[in-house]
Amino acid sequence: MARSRLVLRIQLLFTLLLAASTRANDTLVTLAAGGLVPVKSSNVVMESEKLHITLHRITVDYVFRNTGNQDVDAVVAFPLPELDGATLEVSPIELPSKDPVNFMSFKLTVDGKAVSPKAEIRAFKKDDDITERLKSLGLPVSVLDPRMKAAIERLPKAHLSQLEKEELIVEEETETAGKTGRWVWPWWQTRIQFYWTQHFPANGTVRVSHTYLPVVGGSYIDDDGSHIAQRYCGTASTLQQIKELKAKLPQKEVPESTLWWRSLRYILTTANNWSGPIRHFHLEIDSDAPDDIALTCMPSIKQTSRTHYELDLSDFRPDRNLDLVIIQPDKSKPVPPGTQ
Repeated sequence: MARSRLVLRIQLLFTLLLAASTRANDTLVTLAAGGLVPVKSSNVVMESEKLHITLHRITVDYVFRNTGNQDVDAVVAFPLPELDGATLEVSPIELPSKDPVNFMSFKLTVDGKAVSPKAEIRAFKKDDDITERLKSLGLPVSVLDPRMKAAIERLPKAHLSQLEKEELIVEEETETAGKTGRWVWPWWQTRIQFYWTQHFPANGTVRVSHTYLPVVGGSYIDDDGSHIAQRYCGTASTLQQIKELKAKLPQKEVPESTLWWRSLRYILTTANNWSGPIRHFHLEIDSDAPDDIALTCMPSIKQTSRTHYELDLSDFRPDRNLDLVIIQPDKSKPVPPGTQ
């Protein structure tokens, strides 16, 4: 298959799978993560969830209560965002950590004590679990595994041809400076989740806290900002703020690179796997600077200072996930003249 046809097919696949609105070629991909999931049902309710979000770190503090008269030992999981081999190969994406398993630097404490959860790593092609098949071929399960390229190159030709036919592996010839080479990469999805067994004492509470570094997407704002404002429930006032912010910033050689939008998603709906609603939900969002513009479609959120936003709800049953965008000046350093 010609390389141009391959790239075209991949771009079409991204459009269908990621539903990414890309208004610039260097748009970064956002990967969504979120709350804790009980693997088996129980009488445990989420007494409270305090969620603090910035573009650089997400912190969640829970209080769980076992409302029953019997102790409960439940497996609890934190799923990381699904990783697609094609996305990692051809689309701009910034993973916060180089750790091939804990690529979001997930950390966990229970009642103030650090806990080291186990990790489950599985591979899928669409909804088919191909984990054991990859292992039988000597291939890593995770598309992030640094041993991937060498493992693919060790495959017998017959196995490689079959995997290419099934679109599990992509192999292309490349030519750079007159030298030919091979471009190979996996085309499956990796799902990683951390899990542990949590003890919930009868009629007692447990405090669980975790932090992680979000995978943030975004790009330059190359219009008046209306496409971003519309997507994140902005108003005419938002467009005026963007206009005023642009006007007071130093103009760059490429005018549309003056402002960036930075987006992230937090999975809220996993809270519905626990017993009952979230009895007390408190959300705090902090932007980086007073001129930043934060937008989200979460109803009733209030701006309490120039960089701080809050929302407080009782008996909350989330019916959607939290999508957040922060519009801010481009923070990249200018390239000195003559160095390009």
